[in-house]
Amino acid sequence: MGARPSARTLTILAPGLLGPVPLLPENAPVTPALNQVLARGLAIESVGPSSSRQGRAADLLHRFQAAASAPYERTIDEPGWDRCGHVLHADPVHLRADRDRLRLFGARHLGISRVEADALVSEVNAFIKPDGLSLVAPLVSRWYLEAKQPLPLSARPLEEVIGRAIDRQFFSGEGASRWNALMTEVQMLLFQAPVNRDREARGQPIVNALWPWGGGEWRALQAPPSLSRICADDPLARGLAGASGLETAARDALTAGGGTLLVETALAESVQDADEVTWRGAVEALERDVSSALGWLRTGEIDALILDLCDGRRWEVDRGRLRRFWIRGRALAERVAGLAVA
Repeated sequence: MGARPSARTLTILAPGLLGPVPLLPENAPVTPALNQVLARGLAIESVGPSSSRQGRAADLLHRFQAAASAPYERTIDEPGWDRCGHVLHADPVHLRADRDRLRLFGARHLGISRVEADALVSEVNAFIKPDGLSLVAPLVSRWYLEAKQPLPLSARPLEEVIGRAIDRQFFSGEGASRWNALMTEVQMLLFQAPVNRDREARGQPIVNALWPWGGGEWRALQAPPSLSRICADDPLARGLAGASGLETAARDALTAGGGTLLVETALAESVQDADEVTWRGAVEALERDVSSALGWLRTGEIDALILDLCDGRRWEVDRGRLRRFWIRGRALAERVAGLAVA
């Protein structure tokens, strides 16, 4: 087990830092600061079914002891929301047949317009209203389902299924049969929608399904011990910070001092897209942050740096470990899963 974070610990959440990404050796980024953390830091690994945190959303919910992501993200996407009732993510997605399974693609690359989103939401609402449900789309890429009563549903976060093959029976556990049936009917409705017929005629992928997950009710939260600020553009991180009274800043506004949580999102998104160029750019940005952090560590402006991949792997560095200059571990590029062999 690692040491308990002090009030001056900088924790960086960086899922996707080690890929997998299709990276040629000659394109590997130069990362002396990250290499030091990976070589000299105390490595802690708890990967597997016993790990309590798998993915950025699960990690953040675990840190804040929150039960659901949807109500907290919605406070950022729709600041005027009254924070009442039960709400789920119902993200618009594209499903593509892949043999006996379906491959799921998220809305980031679907190019949904505001007019298209409003039209699709209106059609779905006319269908689901008798079930006591209501669909809202504060952003064209992130939609939410409202319900007067809690809805039993166990589904994987969207970040875990984007780009992957999924079973045709999406959901399991309590309420699964109802949700599988309802989402199948919604798929049929979306497939026939005029918006999608127009998109198909233009050669664009259609919005042919919703992915409901992360449902719950908004509650005020207690900030994690020793944490005073979050630097993030991620809406869930910012929503959780707001619910617990923490100071928030943009992802690129990192400064020394205080217990800070930096949330990196571009790495994981580029891994989902198998986008080596974007991944390298995100690594280079993170390298600059880590280089600054190691400088603050040397001057005593912070006490420790934790690099957490949100999959059970993390590295912890304090001044004592940073002084172990004789330790030569593998460079980050040598650890990246998916590194292509020439």
